[in-house]
Amino acid sequence: MEETKEVEMRKRNMKLFPTYKKLSWDYLFFYTINFLFLTQVKNINPADVVLIDSFYYLFAMFSQLPATFIIEFLGRKNSIILGNILSCLYMIVIIFSQNLFNLIIAEILSALSFAIKESAEPSLLSESIPPTKQKSKIFAKITEKGMSSYYILKAISTILAGILYEVNPYIPICLSLATLIFVTILATFFIEPTTVKKQKSIKATNQWNQIGKAFKFILTSERIKSLILFSTVMTAIYGILENYEVSMMEDLKISASFLGILFAFLRILSSIGTKHQEKFHNKFRNKSLTIIGFVTILGCVFEGIAGIGAKQYKFMILFVIAFFAIKYICAGIFYPLEEKYLSNFTNEEIDTKIFTANNLLKSIASAILGIIASFLLNRMETAYCLIVIGSIFFVMMILISKFMKNRVGLKPEEYPPEEVKYDKIEEMIGEK
Repeated sequence: MEETKEVEMRKRNMKLFPTYKKLSWDYLFFYTINFLFLTQVKNINPADVVLIDSFYYLFAMFSQLPATFIIEFLGRKNSIILGNILSCLYMIVIIFSQNLFNLIIAEILSALSFAIKESAEPSLLSESIPPTKQKSKIFAKITEKGMSSYYILKAISTILAGILYEVNPYIPICLSLATLIFVTILATFFIEPTTVKKQKSIKATNQWNQIGKAFKFILTSERIKSLILFSTVMTAIYGILENYEVSMMEDLKISASFLGILFAFLRILSSIGTKHQEKFHNKFRNKSLTIIGFVTILGCVFEGIAGIGAKQYKFMILFVIAFFAIKYICAGIFYPLEEKYLSNFTNEEIDTKIFTANNLLKSIASAILGIIASFLLNRMETAYCLIVIGSIFFVMMILISKFMKNRVGLKPEEYPPEEVKYDKIEEMIGEK
């Protein structure tokens, strides 16, 4: 009977997850126009919009430990439902916001939502996949399917959002809210993958002990430290570029409807990148992340150079778009690889803590670097900001790539026993 329930759980969750992922990974009908909505409708200074994003990362930093407790207390499924409810509340506050304080409240809701979801979702999928040596590939394939479909939907929604924004700026935001409500309902169809542990009876001291044990492992694992460090830097640069790119298009007097079409095209490129992430990984192996990092950051610098030229020579906008395209392809490859690498060699005891530690450090770095990005945007044109930020990240990437060398991308048997002690495959073999 228990085996039947477990098989049903695995089938249901693995089948449902790609559909859920493509609708819930991030806000549809929202990005690109959100910058315009806040600056044009809510009359927020562009530099303050970037600063608000930094507030998001600051709140996300403080949300990680509460998120871990919530997941352990409610379970993965119920935590995902709660996270989506918080996203709905975020969108409602954005719609009715009247000042900067309202937007900060919205960012608190969004930060807690994603702190919960970004740990609970990959953990739910990981625990739903049977323990097998192909688990990593299965995880990547399911994630890839959801992410690539998300990019297509985001492309379509971005076009519609750009057009509908010019009809009424509130229409895309309302469509985003409607999507979130549907996603919340969809999440109720998941089946909790872990054995019910009577979460309500778990004492806080035990939770702290478990978290302490997990973080001790993370701090002593060279592989995990390398991955989290790289992930932290890449998330920060992608977050900054998300706003800088729209800001530069505004500087170049590009209309909202054209922006919708442009960023839809770029999302499609991300989808193509996601679909080819496994081929990319197989070709470059442990150099995959380093290549993605350097290409993204150099693209950032060249975006800025091309943006300066486009002020005088309009054809240079084509070069700006070309460098945008390179960045979006890299992002499409990076995100599924990040989740795949972080989920390797984990079980239910450690997986949520690894994702939590990753999110915590990403939030700290993104908050600090986001404040720097806002400071720069207040004092110079976006194109120059891109060059400065790209140069800073280039130096950081050189240092990180040296640290990662010989620490990431090895086969399981090439790691010290301490690195793979939470590997389900090892446990399964040991039992035999």
